Parts: sequence; structure tokens; C-alpha cells
Amino acid sequence: MASTGWFMVVLVGFWSQLSPSWGANNRLGRYRYQRRNCFTCYYGYSGYNTGNMHGADIDECQVYNGGCQHRCVNTRGSYYCECNPGTRLHTDGRTCIAVRSCAVSNGSCEQNCVQLSPAHYQCRCRPNYQLAEDGKHCILRIPCADRNGGCMHTCKNDGGRAQCNCLPGYILAQDSKNCEDIDECETDKAACAHGCHNTQGSFTCVCNPAYELGADGRKCYRIEMEIVNGCETANGGCSQKCQHSTLGPVCSCHHGYHLDDDLRTCVDLDECEVGSSCCEQDCTNYPGGYECYCGAGYRLNSDGCGCDDVDECLVDNGGCDHTCQNTAGSFQCYCHLGHRLDENRVSCIPLEGAVEALERSSRIAVERPLPQITLLGDYFQPLERYDDYEEDSLGELRAQSTLTQTFVCLNNTFGYDCSLTCDDCSNGGVCDMEEGHCDCPDGWTGVVCNQTCPEGTFGRNCSFSCKCKNGATCDPVNGHCRCPPGISGDMCQDGCPKGLYGRLCNKKCNCANNGRCHRTYGACLCDPGLYGRFCHLTCPKWAFGPGCSEECQCVQQNTLECHRNHGLCVCKPGYQGKNCQEECNRGYYGLACKRTCQCPSGVPCDHVTGECLSQCPPGFHGDNCDLDCPEGYYGAGCNQSCHCSGSPCDNMTGQCHCLAGMKGQHCETECEEGHWGVGCSGSCPHCQNRGVCDKHNGVCFCQPGYMGTLCQSACPVGRFGLGCRLRCLCDNGGLCHPRTGNCACPVGWTGPSCSRACDAGRWGADCANMCECPGSDGSCDLITGQCHCEAGYTGPRCQQKCPEGSFGIGCRHMCQCANEAACEHVSGACTCLSGWTGTYCEKSCPDGFHGLECQQQCQCSNGGRCDHLTGACHCPDGWVGPQCKITCQAGWFGRGCEHTCGCRNNATCDPVSGQCQCTPGWIGPSCEKECVEGFYGQDCHHHCLCHNGGVCDQFSGRCSCSNGWTGAACELECTHGWFGADCAQPCECLNGGVCDRRIGECSCGPGWVGQHCQTACQPGTYGLNCNQVCQCSGTNQLCHPVTGFCFCAPGYHGNNCDQECDMGRYGPNCERLCQCLNAGVCQTTTGTCQCPSGYIGADCNTTCPSGRYGQDCARVALCGEGARSDPETGRCVCKAGQRGEDCRQDCAQGWYGEDCGQHCNCSNGGVCELVSGGCTCGLGWTGPSCDTECPSGSYGANCKLQCDCHNNGTCDRVTGECQCDPGYYGHLCEHACPAGFHGHRCQRQCKCRGLAPCDPSTGHCLCPTGYHGYHCEKECEQRRFGVGCNQSCDCEGDTPCDPMTGHCLCPTGKMGTRCDTNCPVNHYGPDCSESCECRNGARCDPQNGRCTCLQGWIGPTCQEGGSSRLHSSPNRNQENKHSHTPVPV
Repeated sequence: MASTGWFMVVLVGFWSQLSPSWGANNRLGRYRYQRRNCFTCYYGYSGYNTGNMHGADIDECQVYNGGCQHRCVNTRGSYYCECNPGTRLHTDGRTCIAVRSCAVSNGSCEQNCVQLSPAHYQCRCRPNYQLAEDGKHCILRIPCADRNGGCMHTCKNDGGRAQCNCLPGYILAQDSKNCEDIDECETDKAACAHGCHNTQGSFTCVCNPAYELGADGRKCYRIEMEIVNGCETANGGCSQKCQHSTLGPVCSCHHGYHLDDDLRTCVDLDECEVGSSCCEQDCTNYPGGYECYCGAGYRLNSDGCGCDDVDECLVDNGGCDHTCQNTAGSFQCYCHLGHRLDENRVSCIPLEGAVEALERSSRIAVERPLPQITLLGDYFQPLERYDDYEEDSLGELRAQSTLTQTFVCLNNTFGYDCSLTCDDCSNGGVCDMEEGHCDCPDGWTGVVCNQTCPEGTFGRNCSFSCKCKNGATCDPVNGHCRCPPGISGDMCQDGCPKGLYGRLCNKKCNCANNGRCHRTYGACLCDPGLYGRFCHLTCPKWAFGPGCSEECQCVQQNTLECHRNHGLCVCKPGYQGKNCQEECNRGYYGLACKRTCQCPSGVPCDHVTGECLSQCPPGFHGDNCDLDCPEGYYGAGCNQSCHCSGSPCDNMTGQCHCLAGMKGQHCETECEEGHWGVGCSGSCPHCQNRGVCDKHNGVCFCQPGYMGTLCQSACPVGRFGLGCRLRCLCDNGGLCHPRTGNCACPVGWTGPSCSRACDAGRWGADCANMCECPGSDGSCDLITGQCHCEAGYTGPRCQQKCPEGSFGIGCRHMCQCANEAACEHVSGACTCLSGWTGTYCEKSCPDGFHGLECQQQCQCSNGGRCDHLTGACHCPDGWVGPQCKITCQAGWFGRGCEHTCGCRNNATCDPVSGQCQCTPGWIGPSCEKECVEGFYGQDCHHHCLCHNGGVCDQFSGRCSCSNGWTGAACELECTHGWFGADCAQPCECLNGGVCDRRIGECSCGPGWVGQHCQTACQPGTYGLNCNQVCQCSGTNQLCHPVTGFCFCAPGYHGNNCDQECDMGRYGPNCERLCQCLNAGVCQTTTGTCQCPSGYIGADCNTTCPSGRYGQDCARVALCGEGARSDPETGRCVCKAGQRGEDCRQDCAQGWYGEDCGQHCNCSNGGVCELVSGGCTCGLGWTGPSCDTECPSGSYGANCKLQCDCHNNGTCDRVTGECQCDPGYYGHLCEHACPAGFHGHRCQRQCKCRGLAPCDPSTGHCLCPTGYHGYHCEKECEQRRFGVGCNQSCDCEGDTPCDPMTGHCLCPTGKMGTRCDTNCPVNHYGPDCSESCECRNGARCDPQNGRCTCLQGWIGPTCQEGGSSRLHSSPNRNQENKHSHTPVPV
């Protein structure tokens, strides 16, 4: 391919239909086409929509505007459509449809869309969000929510500013954003025994070879066992508990956690969510556990799970006047005979007509006592109610009852006070009027079935006894036992006895006062009035309940104590009420206000001591009788109450001084109609439009929607309500009702303020009509209801698709698809048939592609062309097969390989042209001729160069040499050691024998014979062919096989070779020196060393290796690891810390050193090092002898771990666990309590009212502006405002102010920042916003606008009467058409 100069680029693309340029709510309505196919683009030519690389870009917008309805924008390799303002792209990415503001996709707003007008809207955000620059999306105002505040690790919101913090093991960089790793190996924090390797955010200790890392991750221990506990290294990868097994570490979790999918990490188990909690009512999850809570009317049981009913009747009789009956989670009041409950269900009022006395046989109907029943049986039994027994009870049951009085309830009522009806039957009870009670279902009792069965009973009439054990509660309906934690079984019989816990009930609870503990976890469950880890602390003075979790509501200055169990307030003498908030009623004093004052009539007594108070003269009171009677009291000592219906009375006589508008002896009667003022002496004006005359000041009080001195004017446009003071809030042309302010919306709008356009699918007045446009998106014209068909649909109800050949809105566009392509009825997009492409299917597939959308790549090879419709390959000459990958078979050529070749002698045929390609050594058109002698090779063009009788090969020209010659041209004789043709055979002559170069025959030298000269002369012979006899006569003499010379054998010397070698020498003539060391013995013949015990080696220079000894180190010494063995005897020599014959025993506990002779001095469980005696301290101890506790801030083994408790949390010196101060939680106390919680572990809920936060440590409420009080439950008193209500209003007189801002709230007739400015002339009302209508110089009242006429003028606006000159006014009659006839004065 490189030689052809072609360069091929393959473009791979995909079709994803349409994708927005950015997000689903892009403001420009731009969509990009992502349709691209795979084509081959040759260098220098424009490809088909290649978009990049070397193909030139095609501007698709030049052809039919790219199919876009409005604007087409070309890009490199693509294009997209845009719409004009006020429209948006349809889902096809081409068609533009109208935008209907908030009614369409929420106006593209991310959160809220507010319709300002039919053609305008505005996007708005929820609290804590702000509008982005695009005006549609919302972003968080919290700085940490935006890319984590730019922080690398953690971000904290500090007053609206992002404060960055780093994780442990990192330090904040200088830019206060990024975090840099701390190299612990460079500091003293690592404390590794051998080596240290720093990692990101941490470090890892490494050990020298033959050592392994200990469980503390720092110390190194010599490996002595083949089995390694996988949990000792990084806790086996487990986040909590690790257990070693033969297959490796097995991870498990503490209670309240469960293993994640990685089987290593422990995540919190939300017991409340999965339903595994024991809570009877409410449940709150926290990391590692959960806590139960109860609803109103219940308190948490001591088992921490169940909820016990609170008996409200124990405190102040539940607030009932007569009888209080406790119920499950509530209570109910009852009245004595002759009374009935008031509407407040607490007070009792006398009965009128509900009970009639029946006088029969001179009997009087009185209160009926309970039937007296006597029980006779075979065993002792306390007296009980008759209806508590059933027929199958043990023993004989007899009863007798004598009724002495009777009464009857009328009007279908029943009960002791005839206050109940059948409607009062609750909880499924069925009314029985004959018996006068409700028939209750299982689990309920009481007159109206409003009481659950007493504890220990269940079933019909609560007549069955529960048999639950171990403190379990019983279901009042079916009797099923609800077992406390750690208890199981049908009757909760399987569980631990009180005081024990655990799976085997073998662990003793460590709770004070023999308290109960959780039968699974052992945590103490405090009884009411106790708290603390062991329930050993009584509640503080003003707290009560289980765990002292409730706060007493008593008024502390009036209270002796708050009962620690149930919170009952014990009042000081002189006070009463549920919270001791009230003084004793008049005439009573002392403890519980039960003692009666003994003072003379009319003389009060002290509510605490009962001491009679001194009597002052009429109209005065006080210690010195210098104080006037307070309002509502008169007489001597101000002891008598006025009865003037709210009017003041004479403080001496009590005579009533009636207020304006009232009359009568006790001021109990209002002025009659038409009169007002003191003594009802004034006459009311004629108030119009149902205006009412105020009996106090004679001013017309207008109905809502009217104003004016006589209520003659309706509210102006934009105003409504009482005095027309309220401003209408109707948008989009809505009309405001002058009385109620309700908006009457125009057609197409709805909502309280007409601010919301009709939802999709609705139209008309108040959007009451439904659009009948099922064929489209369901929308229609908001005013007319006419259907707006979406693009591609037509017909009255948009149910018909566009006819074939048309598309778009109203089907007005004609399809332009070519080559029988299908036209999409919505956008007009063309769906091409196989083999065609282009926006309108006008182009055939480019070379190399075929099929539907030209997405299939042709598989034709070797220049084959493929059909753009079917993909079939058309092969060039010489190629066949479906993909043109097969060349013609041997002997065939041409198109389709249909022609036969005529080549011979293995010549090949060109598959295209059929020309023969001859093999070397042949020539001719059909390769039928051999090369002539002296020539060879391809086309026989090469000359042969063989010498010395060599023969030339006609094909390769290679020379075949005769015997004894070699070389490329047979020009070289065979070298020594080689013979034969081309010198290719190696000679086999030994010991200096000479080989013949032609036949390879060996010629042996003196001393050697044999075919290959391999045999030395026999002893006694020597010379050429060994045919001479040796003349050596000595015993230890040898004859040289070549020369016949006599010499001594190795190990001997001397003239006759009769002397052995001296010590230290060896070899022939003893000429060589022995090399044996360490007393090794040398063999005289060969010099081989015989080593003594303990040594080995050629010269005995090596001692036995460790563990071996003896001759040739053949014996094995069984000494312990690290011990030495004697190489001669094998005796073990122990190292420090070992003992025993084989040194396999460690020193006994408490001993160390050589022969274990030194005593250890380690305390508190410290482990003594066997060699040096150094102490390895246990958890929580340090020092040379492990006798020093860990100092503050450190923990663990040898106190080397540093505590990292935040927020003043204290660290356990053994485990390092952080004990958090109130207000914080987390493993490192790093988290402050979330909003709404405080106290230890953030388990207590804040009791602040409204949205007031509380101090996370103390729980004290932090009141917002405008509120104060212990729970922030009180608004600022009048004329106070600000934080804590500490600021005084700066307003004129008694004018109030806004409790939050301090802004003065001016009354009518006043204005200004301090409300200290009177209304200007001819203005009145709130903020002086109303204009007076007084004429002829009359004075206008700045508060109500009432006119005070000058002399001679009358009427509401002082336009009637006056001097005679007024008769000439031309508009007189029109202005006063509703007035009286003027009378001259």
C-alpha cells in the first residue's frame, strides 16, 4: 500500500438522533445532529460528512437549509438548528414550536416559574438558592455546595465563607484550599521499629527480612511460625472485627453495623428502616444503634422499647371538674349525676331535661350505686366485678344484687351522667341502648370502649389473663406476647432473668439498684428518675422520666420539687395548678390550697400563711392604704368586685359609670338603635350600604368594601376589605372583589391572584373547561379552547397524521424525499431505503459502504467494488470469492479465474494476465527448455565458476566439489581435520593422528594405534605402530609410550622409584605440594585431601555449615533456630533468650539473657524481650518498666498512638476512643450536633418553638429576632423588639412597633418614622393615605376623616345649609340630591 501513494482514513461515527447542545433546558433551543456514518476518504478528496481529519467539511445548511424550519448553523463536521425568539425546537430537532412560558416545561425554569403576563414570565429559586446567570437555573447560596467551596478535602460554612479543612494525615496548604501530605516518617509520629514508608495521608512500617509487622503496625517480630495470622496486618483489611481462618481473614462487624458488598467495610445498619428495632412506636437511628421514642400520652418503658401510657389523671385530676378516667394515650372527663360535660370536654354544667326522676311507689330517683355482688366459691377470692368472669371459671359462682333506686336517660342517651350517645362508641364498639352501654370488641373496655385492657389482660371484656414472662407486654386484642430485647418464645419464656444478659445469659448486668439491662447488649435500662451509664444517678432537680430525658414544666419559684419519676409538680404553700402557676383562690391558703381562711367576712388572708390582711377604708388598699382600688374592685380594702359589665365603677360605692354606648344599672344594655354616646344622648347619622353606627362614638362602621364618613363610597380599584385598607393582589387584569379581595380572573388565568395560566389541557374562565385534543399534547388555546395541533397532526381534535407527502405544523410543508424514501409526518425527516443517504436520500452510498443509512461497510478486498444496494462484491481479474480475498487457483487466471495456464516445470502463472514465471534453470514461453551447459539461474542468465572438477547446478549455480576440495568455486583444499566431497566430513583421528583429505584414513604417530589412533601402546611397548619393547625393570617404573623412556609412577621417587613421597608432597616424582588445611591428610598419588571432623572442601578450608557436624559434615545437629552447633561434636551453643540441650526452649516467663539468667522487670502486663530484657508495654502503659500510664493525648501500646479527639473530647488511654463533650458526636468528636439536637451524643431533642435553634451543649434556645422566653415561645412585649427583645421601640407615646425590626406601626391619624407627626390638612386614616371630603372650611378628623362643620353648615361633608348665597350654585341640586332641603339660618 505504501508504494501506491494512497492514504486511507476511516471515520467511525454513530447516530444518536438529536442531542441538546447543553442540558435539556438550553436557552437558545439548539440541538446538534450527531448522525455520522463510516466511509473511506482518500487523501486530497472531500469525504462524506467526515467533519475532520483530511476531508474538507461540507456545509449541510446549503442544501434545503439542512432541514431546519428557522435557522441552520453549520459546524465543523456537523450542523444544528436554531429557532427564532419566542419559539423552541421540537423533539425532532428541526421544527420550531411556540413557547407558552410557564405552561410549557415550567418555562425551562429549574425550580419555580412565575407568570408575570401572558407573554412574560420569570424564573425564581427556592430559599438558599440564587438564580444563575442564564436566568433559569438555580445554584446554592451555601458556599460549600459549589464545587465543595474549592476545598480539596472537607468544606465548612463559616458565616457564608467556605473554610477548608484536611483529613488526618494532611496539612492545609498556603492557598488555604489544597491539602499536602504529612511525611510521618520524617517526624516522631511514625515510631517504626525497622523502616518507614510514607503514603498519601498516612504511612506504613516495614520490617527487615525474616521479620513481620506486629499487630500495632509498628513493631517487628522474627518469623517463627509458618502460619501467619492474616488479621495481624492492617486488621486483615477489615474496618472493625477480624477473625483468622484457614482461608484467610474473615471480617465481621459490631452490633448495629453490617458488612458491605466488599465483605470488609462495616456500614451502619438502619434498624428503624429495616424493621429490626424493638421500638413499639417511634424509632430514631444513629451510627451503631438506635433509640426508641413514644408519642404524646406515652412514656418510654424501662426496657427501652415499649411505650407505657401516662396517667394524666394523677396530675391535677387531668383538669377535669369531677371525675377523670385515664385512657390509652389520653384521658376522658366524666360528671356526677345531674351534670353533663361542657363543649370543652373538661368542665361540668348542670343537667337540664336529660334525666327525669321517676317516682314510683314513693321512690325518688337518685344516683345509682354500683350493684353489690357477693361471690361464693371454693377458694378465697377478692371481690371483683361480675362481668370479669366467664361461664367456665373455676368454682361455683353465685351473685345477688339489690337495686334500691333507679333512673332513666332520655333522648337516646346513656351513661352515669346521661351525657353519652351511640356516636360516642369508639374503636369499633357497637351501641346497645337497652343495656345502656357499648359492646366492645376484643382488647377494649369502658362505657364507650375507649379504654384498652388493663396490663396483664386481653380479649373480650378483658377477661383473659396474659401469660407472658420476663417482663413482656401482652397484646390487648389477641394476647400475643411482645418480648423485650434478648427474649424469645411464644410466651417470651426464652430469655435471660433480670440482672443477666448475653447469648447464654451468663453475663451479669453492671447496673445500680439491681437495675435492668438490655438482654442482648447489656446496656443499662434506667427506671424513671434515674440516669447515667449504670443508672446510678438520680435525676437533677428539674428533670424526670426514664434517663431523665424530660424537663419539668413547673414554675420553679412556686414549686418545692418535681417528682423524678413522672414529673408531677409539688407546689409550695400558697400555690396550685398543674405547674404551680396559680395562687390559691380567694378564701384558701396553705399547702395544696386546701386550708380555709379564718378571717372575718370580706377580709382577705395571705395565700401562703393564712394571716388576715389589714382592712383599708373604702376605695383604698395597700400596706399603708395609700393605693386606689384597682380597676374592677371597690369598697373597704378593695375586696368587692364591680358588676358593671366592663364599665368602671365608683371605687368607694361601686356605682357603675357606664361607658359611651352602654346604659342600665349595671351598664348591661347597649344603646337602642339610632343613639350613641354617654347616656345614649347622641343621634346616629344615616349610615349607607349596611354601615353600622358605633354606639360609643357615633361614627359609621362600614362593611368591608365600603368607605367614607357615611360608608357611601365603594373601595377604589385596587383596594378591598375593612376600611379599604387592603391592597388587591390580582395580576393579569384580574378584578378584585371590594369586600373579600377575591380575584375574578380573566379567561385563561387562574389561581388566588390570577398569576397562573391555565395548565396544559384546560382553558376558559377559571380554567374550568377541559381541552378535547387527545391527538396532540392535550393543550389548546387558553381563551377559545381551539386545539393547537403539534407538528405532524391535523384534524378537529388533532387525531390525524399529515397526509402522505406533507409534514409539519398544519401539514403545510411538502416532503422532498427522493429515491422512494419515507417522509416523517412531524419534521419531514426522510427515512432512506438501503443504499441511499443524504438529507433527502438523494445520494447513493459512497464507495466502500452500502445498506440501510449506508452504515454497513463493504468487505471487498484487493480492489473489489461493492454494490451500494446489496453490498455484493465485483472482483477484479485474478480474484474470486464473496469478498475478493481468494486468488485464482494454480493453473487459472483472468476475470473469474476462468482461463487455463500453459506453464510447465513448476512455473507459476500470473492470475491476472496468465504470463508464465519460470523457475531458475528453465526458459521458454512455457518454461519448457533447460539451461545450456555453463549457465544457470533465472532465465539462464548466470555463468558457472566451478574448478578442480566441480559440477555446476543449473538452477542455483552452486558448485558440487570433488573429494578433497571446497570453496564457492572448489578452489580450496580441505583444512586440517576435514576430508571428503566439499570437505564436509570431519576427521576422527585422535592423539595427533593425521587424516587423508580425500578418503579420511588416519596415519597414527608413535605410541598410538587403532583405526582412529585411539589406543595407546600396550605396557612394555612403545614407538611407531607400538612395535618396540620397553627396557624398564623397576616395580614402580613406567615406560613412556612414545620415547620408551623409564619414569616413576605418581607417589614415588628415587633412582629405582622405590621411595614414597614425603609428607606434604604428591604426584610424579613427588614434585607437587599438598594444599590441605586444618590438619587434612594429603593422598600421595593424586593430592586429594582427607578432611578431619568438622571440615569439608577440596583443601579442608570450610567448616561445617550451621546444623551439620562430624566427618564430611554428614551428621545433622538438631539445635533451635539461631543457636550455633559445634562442627566437630554437634553440641548446641544457645543464643541469648534460649535454653535446653537443643536450645529450642525460650526463657521462662520473667527471665531473659544468656542462659536465661537475668530477671525481667516489666509491670502491668508488659512483655519482656528475651534477649535484652526490654519491656514491650501493653495498651495504656509506657516507661522502661511499663509502670507509667499514658499521658493525656496518647494511648495504645507503649502510648505511641496520638489521640485526635476534637472539641475538647477526652481520649481513652487503652482504646483511644473519644468521649465527647455535650454538643458533639462522631468517632473523633468532630461533628457538632445537627440542628434540633443537643446534649450527650446529641441524643436530646431541642424544645425550642418555631425555627429557633438551640445551643448544642446546653440545649438553651437561641431565640430569633422578635422572640424570647425559655423556649422562645413568647413574642416581644409591646414596645420591645430585636434579639432577646432587649431593644425598646422609639415610637411616639404608646404606639407599638414591629417585634423584629422595631418599625413603628402608626395608628390612624399619625405618620412618620416615630408616628409623631399628625396627618396634614385634608388627610386622614392609616399613614394619612386617605383624602378628606370636608367642604366650606370644615375641619377634618385625622383619624376617621369625620368633618367638623363651621357655624351654619351641616351634613357629612359640611355642604348643607350655610348663607343664602349658596342658593345660586348651579350644581347645588346635583351635589345634594340625597340631602335634606337646605334651611337658611
